[in-house]
Amino acid sequence: MLQIVLWKWKGHNRQFEPDHVNIVCLMLRRNLQNVPHRIVCVTDDASGIVECETALLWPDHGGLQNGSGRHLPSCYRRLKLYDKATQLDLGIEKGDRIISLDLDVLITGDLRNIVRTEGLFVGWELRGTHHPKVFNGSLQMFDAQSLQEIWSEFDPATSILQAGHAGFKGSDQAWLSYKLVNREGTVGLKWPEVSSWPLQNRIQGILRRDNRIVFFHGSIKPWDKAATQATPWVARYWRA
Repeated sequence: MLQIVLWKWKGHNRQFEPDHVNIVCLMLRRNLQNVPHRIVCVTDDASGIVECETALLWPDHGGLQNGSGRHLPSCYRRLKLYDKATQLDLGIEKGDRIISLDLDVLITGDLRNIVRTEGLFVGWELRGTHHPKVFNGSLQMFDAQSLQEIWSEFDPATSILQAGHAGFKGSDQAWLSYKLVNREGTVGLKWPEVSSWPLQNRIQGILRRDNRIVFFHGSIKPWDKAATQATPWVARYWRA
């Protein structure tokens, strides 16, 4: 079973809304036809979320600041998804495939080839500031009850500094890259299959036919008027 985990909590600068969760669920279903899957949103406020199951967000690492700057959002709490006991609490069992996905995403095409990609870890690959390859935390795919060390070896007192000193930026994605980017069996999804709207789609103004997932990291989100003004095709996909 494919287990898709979404995230919504009161956080840095921007408040995600229940409808953002609902629309992402509908986009996923339109593009996962005939693929058995389940969607759960881990959240501190489940009100208004009607298109998927919900689970209560845990407090672990909720107060940690982004190692790249306290002005940046912090997502260290997502690392607990790699914990076997937490997976079982979420109804995820051994043999399941887990995908963690950000809400500021546009699903623009059939996802079946992406979700069938094999690998110890499959993530969104980008060029980093100090490394030719890093994993962005917006998309993470792995087998249930694998990679337990991503959670168990994370120590706030040392791990954030380790990842930062190694030249990896961000919060949870810095730790993921530090642990996995050079590990055998990891697979990176990249342009044009998975793209950055501010860095690629907006600049080019187009959506390629082979583009399947578009992430809106940054200040403009797919539900913002500025997104549809810059690239009108966004409205074709961000809909109920």
